[in-house]
Amino acid sequence: MANVLCVLYDDPVSGYPPAYARDDIPKIERYYDGQSTPTPERTDFTPGELLGSVSGELGLRSFLEERGHRFIVTSDKDGPDSAFEQELPGAEIVISQPFWPAYLTAERIAKAPDLKLAVTAGIGSDHVDLQAAIDHGVTVAEVTYCNSISVSEHVVMAILALVRNYIPSYQWVVDGGWNIADCVSRSYDLEGMQVGIVGAGRIGSAVLRRLKPFEVGLHYTDRHRLPADVEQELGVTFHPNVESLVRVCDVVSINAPLHPETEHLFDAELIARMKRGAYLVNTARGKICDRDAVARACETGQLAGRDAQRSDDLSTAVAATDHIDLRAHASHNVEKTVARRIQADVGQNQLTFRGERSQCDKERSRRWITRNFDIDWS
Repeated sequence: MANVLCVLYDDPVSGYPPAYARDDIPKIERYYDGQSTPTPERTDFTPGELLGSVSGELGLRSFLEERGHRFIVTSDKDGPDSAFEQELPGAEIVISQPFWPAYLTAERIAKAPDLKLAVTAGIGSDHVDLQAAIDHGVTVAEVTYCNSISVSEHVVMAILALVRNYIPSYQWVVDGGWNIADCVSRSYDLEGMQVGIVGAGRIGSAVLRRLKPFEVGLHYTDRHRLPADVEQELGVTFHPNVESLVRVCDVVSINAPLHPETEHLFDAELIARMKRGAYLVNTARGKICDRDAVARACETGQLAGRDAQRSDDLSTAVAATDHIDLRAHASHNVEKTVARRIQADVGQNQLTFRGERSQCDKERSRRWITRNFDIDWS
């Protein structure tokens, strides 16, 4: 028997939904690059249901309990008296979400001698101390590609909302007005603008594909350059560094992972190099931006608008400017994506319970971490 500890966000304020807006959702069998979507032995849920909250339980309870495992689900994750902290010493598997993370610090990993697997129900493992995980033989896994398209669609929506001044225009009507001049005085066409992507992985490259029909200039920077035929197909310009990119772009979208190299990458100095009146969209991790520097740039007009997702951004953002797209960190959390994440989570658990996680699998993880996070293994 294994103890599986799962941290999920709270249910809706109005309660767990008894019905949904749609009867079904499209079935996607393959991603753009040909990779197949997850194919577990079975699923105990209907795709489209709310599964990512505590009552949804990721649809895993039946699967786990039928096999004799103990499944603990909680949203209480912070502090020494939290449910997560109390259950962690006996956990063998921890499942967490990047947008409601249970931080696995070196101290917490040391308190969990039986921990074998830390699964991110999504993309990104910056809430796990990767060096500590390696030192303690803990496999860290995430669900590659599961929400990449969801996020890329959200990026396009955020860009259009900012450039076209959609949210303030909507607010005028909600407040009972019909002030056309106020709505259009900060509204522009995206057509002809220069749009830059910081990080052209699965999400960033999907954003580039979706923006091409808007007849914009496309730019990107990444430590791994795209193949020449892909650059030609998209008509995209490569920049060797982010400083070169931001100087020429009217819109910048951040689609990079959070690690020491990218933390507070967008600070006052870099933002000062951006075109005045540029728009900044960050659907990656909030800590890639210096919150106060971004707020000051919005106040001074260096930035015409930005997309904000961190809860501790909100008071500063609202005080700084009205021209902000405020949201929870939910760009990737549409229910199609949740279902796909859970199907992959089931597969991860099946491998672990069968003892099929090999040393080769751990070595692949080690190489991936080295390549993406520059961890010193010496």
